[in-house]
Amino acid sequence: MPLLFLIVFINLMGFGVVIPLMPFYVLHLGAGPELIILIFSFYSGAQFVTAPIWGRLSDKYGRKPILAWTMLATVLSYIILAYADSLWMLVLSRFVGGVAAGNIGITFAYMTDITTEEDRSKGMGLLGAAFGLGFIVGPAIGGILAGPDVATADYFTPAIVAAALSLVAYIGIVTLLPESLKPDVRARLAQQKPVPLLRQISTVMSRRVLFMLVAIGFLFTSAWALLEAILGFWTNAQFNYGPTHVGYLLVWMGTISVFIQGFLIGPLTRRFGEQNLLMTAMAISLVGFVALAASTTLVTLLLSTALLSISSGLFNPTASSLVSKEATEENRGVVLSVYQGAGSLARMIGPAFAGPVFVWIGASVPFLVAAGLMVPCWFLMQRVIRYQRPAASTPG
Repeated sequence: MPLLFLIVFINLMGFGVVIPLMPFYVLHLGAGPELIILIFSFYSGAQFVTAPIWGRLSDKYGRKPILAWTMLATVLSYIILAYADSLWMLVLSRFVGGVAAGNIGITFAYMTDITTEEDRSKGMGLLGAAFGLGFIVGPAIGGILAGPDVATADYFTPAIVAAALSLVAYIGIVTLLPESLKPDVRARLAQQKPVPLLRQISTVMSRRVLFMLVAIGFLFTSAWALLEAILGFWTNAQFNYGPTHVGYLLVWMGTISVFIQGFLIGPLTRRFGEQNLLMTAMAISLVGFVALAASTTLVTLLLSTALLSISSGLFNPTASSLVSKEATEENRGVVLSVYQGAGSLARMIGPAFAGPVFVWIGASVPFLVAAGLMVPCWFLMQRVIRYQRPAASTPG
């Protein structure tokens, strides 16, 4: 488990390095906020398509080889980004990165392989903490390397650093990470008649509770995609922030999320139950988005983003744990990849909406829309509580 944590952390640190740069890179290449859809949507669209494919391949051939190959693709995406001097090259780099990022579901499947149901939330929280910690260190490095001035920002060095970090993660996977999928499970899957991927996805989505959990994840992630797509533009318009400032803000948010997922999610799950934590996360998120839309000072910005980080820290590991408990050993990779793929679809749709709304209606309106998405999440979770087996929500 510690080794997986370290590899995920290094990988996400590389991803975090380029996050503060993307909105300003778009501006640097002569495009506007409304065109950020190209960057986020190509990345998320590729991730959405490839996530279940990587999941199925990992169920058949093991987690390790698929993680290794996709990490190499990640390295390639950052190299393309480093030398991007046009919008199409920027889009290409994000598309290749999205293809590789379809492996996120595999890391969750790996964690599920090595944990029991009793400590599943804790394991998912640890994995979420690795994600969050990567988003603490990565944006700080990226922001510092790029510089505070949008006009003179360095976009080459952060991308090369991200490629180097991903290469380190690849070496760690190949040389140190053991295979988590049991040989008997792989042998059993190898003897089975192959089932078309679309039929596997259809079977997964035909299960009522799993379908509702995927829908909740889609809506919650859509709200966050709105935030991710325009945060850099919004802080630049509202507070005149550049890459360095956005990097520090992401560090603030990541630190809170890591603390929640790394230290509190286990005790909170035992005390209140996973379903109750999801409900709480939705309520906090609604308040946080409304507060962010109304933010006009640094204090209110920090408070509202703190609320959003708390909600994310509660939601992500808990939702992943609930989804994993609806899977079997044979379809765990597909189930978790379908869930992560729904998140990718949300990240494709969210920016498509956020950019035009930001430009043509109002800079803070996307945050209010994000707050509104918490309402259907709440009602869907009420139905999950009604149908899901009691063991999933019984406090320990």
